[in-house]
Amino acid sequence: MDFILVVLIFVLACMFVVFKKYQERTVKETDVPIKRQSKTILVDHKKEEYLATENERKLCFALQKALTDKYMIHSQVPLISLAKPVDYRHNSKSWAKRVDFVITDTATKIVAVIELDDSTHNQKKRVERDNYVNYALKGHHPLVRINTEKFYMPEKIAALLELEAGIKSKFSLEKMHNVETVGSNGV
Repeated sequence: MDFILVVLIFVLACMFVVFKKYQERTVKETDVPIKRQSKTILVDHKKEEYLATENERKLCFALQKALTDKYMIHSQVPLISLAKPVDYRHNSKSWAKRVDFVITDTATKIVAVIELDDSTHNQKKRVERDNYVNYALKGHHPLVRINTEKFYMPEKIAALLELEAGIKSKFSLEKMHNVETVGSNGV
């Protein structure tokens, strides 16, 4: 009986050593340093320089030129911050999805949601994702879809936002001011 117990302990000790060696080798092979701190696994990350892609930054610049100081531009906003599923069990579908831009007033009331559509939006998975976003926002917030361009004209973006979301831009306010000025001069 003592002999069986000694052999069993020896076998368990050998299995433990082999398991530890395998675990160390697996970490080295993946080249991803993992550090254990209690039950949390800490994984190294690399720094991203920009929150938005180059195309998104170009559009953001045009939005800044078009909008008055009554509006704020938010980027990479989780869909669940804009509309929550009625059944909380579906929250995970909305957590993972982000929209490119959200326009709010200065009190952060949502005025419009903007999605920048590049060629990837023709791929099957992107089409499914876009359909999900369209349905989630329908009847809740105006969704403005803008096709990617090399250059975004602030006047064109402003006209689109006014048409689809009722947002008055710097350009529409200038037109109103010019009409009022011309009208008051009797012309």
